[in-house]
Amino acid sequence: ALEQQSVREKDMARELKEEFFRLDGAWASFELMSIRKRDDYLKPFRVLRCKIDDQVDFRASESLRSTTEASLLIEMFGAEELVAATGRGPVHAVDNAMRKVLEKHYPQLAEVRLVEFDVRLLHGTVESEEEYGAAALVRVLGIFTDDRERWGTVGVAADILQASIECIIDGLEWKLRGEQKH
Repeated sequence: ALEQQSVREKDMARELKEEFFRLDGAWASFELMSIRKRDDYLKPFRVLRCKIDDQVDFRASESLRSTTEASLLIEMFGAEELVAATGRGPVHAVDNAMRKVLEKHYPQLAEVRLVEFDVRLLHGTVESEEEYGAAALVRVLGIFTDDRERWGTVGVAADILQASIECIIDGLEWKLRGEQKH
């Protein structure tokens, strides 16, 4: 029985290590994965649903060409709050909507800035011909700062917007990892 447990632990460690290297600089997401498994961890917020309305009008002037609105349903302190915001593209709109709610309860999030944002296709994960190119898994890497610390987070999904939202959630949650407000 101990031998089987040791093999399982080694397998888990190997899987986590592989996951870590796949995260490619997103050590904050990797550490959050471990923290979230603890029995005493209380998630500071949950994004329950997100809707993004994005329009690109190529006839409009450059400054008015893209308009995006994101609406999110966020759970905090056992209550749900629906919030909407606009931005220059879907990632900016989602970030603005999240902050609209979260900064009221966690003012320190106003210090957090997304300073790098990288999107890549994960070709090595393709299982069928249909999953090449635009249908491949997407990895979004975000680098955040609060002018004291820098941290990287990642989102991985078949949908670029879902991967982006996961990346932003981790970036903001990393800043709050010591908070126990609910």
